[in-house]
Amino acid sequence: MRRRGPDKRPLTIRALEELRRAPRLVTDRHARRSALRAVSLAVVPAGVALAQLRKHLSLPPPATVAIASAVPLAAIAATKPRTRTRYVAAGAAYMWLFKVTWEMPFDDPDSVRERVRIDYPIKIDRLLGGGVTPSERLQHAFREPGHVRPFDIAVTLVYGSWFLPHMLLGYLLLRDERYVPRAAGRLTAAYHLTTPCYWIVPTAPPWWASEHGGRMNGGVERVVRAVVCHVTGIEPPENTEGPGNPWGSMPSDHISSAAITAMGLSEVGFWPGVIGWAYVAAAGFAVVYTGEHYLIDVLAGLAVAEIVRRGEPYAAPFVRAVAHALE
Repeated sequence: MRRRGPDKRPLTIRALEELRRAPRLVTDRHARRSALRAVSLAVVPAGVALAQLRKHLSLPPPATVAIASAVPLAAIAATKPRTRTRYVAAGAAYMWLFKVTWEMPFDDPDSVRERVRIDYPIKIDRLLGGGVTPSERLQHAFREPGHVRPFDIAVTLVYGSWFLPHMLLGYLLLRDERYVPRAAGRLTAAYHLTTPCYWIVPTAPPWWASEHGGRMNGGVERVVRAVVCHVTGIEPPENTEGPGNPWGSMPSDHISSAAITAMGLSEVGFWPGVIGWAYVAAAGFAVVYTGEHYLIDVLAGLAVAEIVRRGEPYAAPFVRAVAHALE
């Protein structure tokens, strides 16, 4: 095969030919991008539907995780780069992915029930609490058994404000979106670093250990359920374990997400940081008092946030490469 020599045509002729080809190249690139976005947009509802129907379709957990994990990537690819729409779509998709992976261990409750851990957090919390778990101490000090007081309602409201970190990200998106990509990435990592623990070490929270496991002499009530029934006037459900995953206690994703958000707010300014860490303290008290988490769960959640903060410089090049490929 003869090798082509250098193009000896005049520079003006070559430039004119390149200009003639440029519109076609731009059109082809635009068509490819439009096709990719159309396919990605179709992947989102399909992936959501398959993940939600996993029990009926008998999908194995690895396949469900793979399908669900494709949804946030498809949501990113389907939206335009560096826009608020992309931030919102990606955030919503990753929160949905967390919800799915958090619930999945409880898809087969009988199997998980054989592995659920009850005693190890009680032993650790008794060491931390001087012989009595902090949940027992707090409920003994502030709660009247069998009754709902305004204090219980206030603490339950703090516990139910798990969405506050996402509202703060929305505030940053409106105020100064420069902070959003890093803050949202760290929040996503904090959530998803907790989910493997729910598979590997399913751990019962204090209220479940007290009500169903016979631990702590039945001295820890599920305050959130009592408050909800009191406010709404409905009777407590027969299935007190409830929906979701009652054995996803260790570590506390509530605290890990709040702490990583507080770290991000501290970068924005002093007072935003103060507000963020004040919320972490209030949420830590709330989850322990209501019997939803042990103190060791809270400390583990703080550790997850610190791991994410320290690991960010090492993960950033990989994240940027993935983002560049999607764009």
